[in-house]
Amino acid sequence: MAGYILVVDDEPGIRHMLQLVLAEEGFEVETAGSVPEALEKLVPAPVDLAIVDLLLPGVNGLELAEAVRMLDPGTPVMLITAYGTVAFESITSHPAIDFYLHKPFDLDRFLELVHLCVTP
Repeated sequence: MAGYILVVDDEPGIRHMLQLVLAEEGFEVETAGSVPEALEKLVPAPVDLAIVDLLLPGVNGLELAEAVRMLDPGTPVMLITAYGTVAFESITSHPAIDFYLHKPFDLDRFLELVHLCVTP
């Protein structure tokens, strides 16, 4: 059975690219462009990995990461962001984040981290 991954990013191009890359690796992928959309997908079906952009409209990715952990404390969360310094300061003290990547990121490194969390 393939791993189930949720990608949450307000940039459609990023969501689409990550969905394609992850699907090629054998993962089942859902995407969301906002926190409410992500929560709609998380509540009925827990995920094996949540990939979350830091800056989302209305609510930041750290708050979504906390919600992911409240729904399922064992779900790993990968934070992705174009704002490296802000993200680093945020995640060094945030227990809901397991991995962090700065955009643009190396796809090989990204897939390495995904495979650490989920095996298709």
